[in-house]
Order: sequence, then structure tokens, then C-alpha cells
Amino acid sequence: MPGRARSVVVRYGTAAAAFALILAASRSARQWWGLNLDATPIIILTMIAAAWYGGLGPGLLVAVLFEGTLDYYAGVPKNPARFAFIVFNRMLLFGSVVVFASARRAAERSLRGQQEALEATLARERTARADAEAANRLKDEFLATVSHELRTPLNATLGWAAMLNRHVADDKTIKRAAGAIERTARAQAQIVEDILDASRMVTGRLRIDPQILLLSPVVEEAVETMRVAAAAKNIALDVALEPRALVLGDGDRLRQIAWNLISNAIKFTPDGGRIEVAVRRGDRGVDLVVRDTGAGIPKAFVPHLFERFRQADASMTRDHGGLGLGLAIVRHLAELHGGTVTAESAGEGQGAVFTVHLPAAQAEMVMT
Repeated sequence: MPGRARSVVVRYGTAAAAFALILAASRSARQWWGLNLDATPIIILTMIAAAWYGGLGPGLLVAVLFEGTLDYYAGVPKNPARFAFIVFNRMLLFGSVVVFASARRAAERSLRGQQEALEATLARERTARADAEAANRLKDEFLATVSHELRTPLNATLGWAAMLNRHVADDKTIKRAAGAIERTARAQAQIVEDILDASRMVTGRLRIDPQILLLSPVVEEAVETMRVAAAAKNIALDVALEPRALVLGDGDRLRQIAWNLISNAIKFTPDGGRIEVAVRRGDRGVDLVVRDTGAGIPKAFVPHLFERFRQADASMTRDHGGLGLGLAIVRHLAELHGGTVTAESAGEGQGAVFTVHLPAAQAEMVMT
């Protein structure tokens, strides 16, 4: 039996059964104990309850059964017109009671539903407001971070340029100044490029040009780019690259993934630490793994690690610079390649492991 039909049977059956039970109890009391109880108040309450909990139909059913019982015990009327008038008045009264109870119940249900809908709307509004405030706060923090990150290399550039303009410098000083200006300019260019990539991510304009390629040479280029930075902090950079790991990807973007992960590892690894970079080929794809002995990741921050503009320490006095975009870009680029990126850390001070999983190029792709 369908659910709706079963509900109808239960509602009407319960109303009829309650009426029959009252009549049976009244008759039993009269027969067994000689009590002549008036069941009218109980039947009227049953009528109201049936209309309240079962709806208009069950309430009217009890009213009709009650009227029929009264007519049965009244016998043959001596004045049919007067009898009909009394029956009409009783049915009008019973019907009014049933309709009022049913309507009141329906109104309460409607009011409760509206209240629940209002509470749900208010909850969504509070959530939306909290999200908007969080986004606005992140925007303010990001703007402050951008200003700080751009000002730092700019101050160095202006300082070296002012020194060269105001003082006579020897060749060694000029070479040192040129190197510093080049490094700061590259740092600013990288900041701008990260911001542009973040904008392309939001607008869906960040694209890749996939080709069949070996991942290891791409990663090796990123490693060589970062060797000087690692050496400056006396960080051991261990590399283990699977030479036959083929993927379908964009070489420039894969290099950017590796560079961001290695750069991030160097940034958060203290002097004398160790970083391991590995490319491994497995049954289900190719993994790029970057493991460091650095600052680790607070457990509470792990769920937000790959979100844009999020940093575990976003204060202006933090030990490490950056915009909080690098890992978000890594995740987006990995997903564009059909892959994933994960991070693991035992906690603060325990280092971290980042794994980028990429689908391996199929043999038929290589043949074509």
C-alpha cells in the first residue's frame, strides 16, 4: 500500500476506532456496574482530537458517527421537520467545531513551518554574513601583505639605487648592487605573477598546454633553480628522480608546481635542515614528493592549507614572507592536470610532506 493511502487508512481508522471504543466503554459501564455515563463530552473531545491530529476528514467522520448514534437511539421522530432541524443544528455545531480545530491545527503547522523557514533563512544570512566578513578580513589581510611584500624588495632596490647615485662606487659594490636589484626585481615579478595566476584561477582563465613529457627533467630544472637558495641556508637538497616517469602535462606549469613546493620547503626549513625531492612512478600514476624537516603544519590549519590568501601566521611580524597564494596555485594546477595534491605533517616542528599525484601517460598516447 502506498504511503499516502496508508496514512489515510490510519487516520480514519484511528478516529472510528476511538469512537467505537468510547461507545463500548459506556455500554459496558452501564451493563456491568449500572453506571449511566454521558459519553457526549468525551466524544466531542475525540472529535476535536481527530480533527486536530488527523485532519478535517477524520474529525467529520467522528461527527457523522456521533450524529448517527444519537439518531439511532432517538428512535422514529414524531415530528420529522423538528427532528430534521435539530439534526441540522447539531451537524452544524459539530462541523463548526471540527473545522475550527482542523483550521487551528493547520494554522499552527503553517506558522511553525514559516518560523522554521525564517530561522533557516536567518541562519543562512548569518552564515553568509560571517563568510562575507571572513572574506573581507582576508582581503584586508591580503592587501596589507601585498603592500608589505612589495615594499620590502622595493626598499632594497631604492636603497641600492640611491647609493649608486649619491656615491662613487667601485666595481665590486656596483656588481653587488646590480645583483641585489636583480633579485628584488625578480621577487617583485614573482609576486605580481602569483597575483595574476590567482586572478586567472578565479575567472577560469588559467590554462595549460598538455603534452607527453618526462616529469623528472622538469622537476630537476626547478631543483637547480632553488639550489642557491638552499645553499644560502645550508639546507641539504636530496633528489631522487624516476627517469621514465611520463605524464601528460604542461611543462611550464609542472615546473611551477615543483618550484612552489621546493621554495615553500626552503622558506620554512631552518638552517642546516634537509629537503628531499622525489619523482616516483606507481601503478596508478606518477608522484612528485617534497619532504622537509621544517616548521611543520599546525593540525588546525591543515584544512585551510590550500586556500587562497591563507597563512598559518598572517601577521606583519611573521618570520616568513609570502602572499599565501603558492599552495593554492599548486592545487589548482594539479587539478588542471587531472591530479591531486596532499599535505601531511605530524605537527609543528615536525616537518611536512607534500605529494602531487598526476595521472601517468598511457602507452597508446606515447605511440601516437
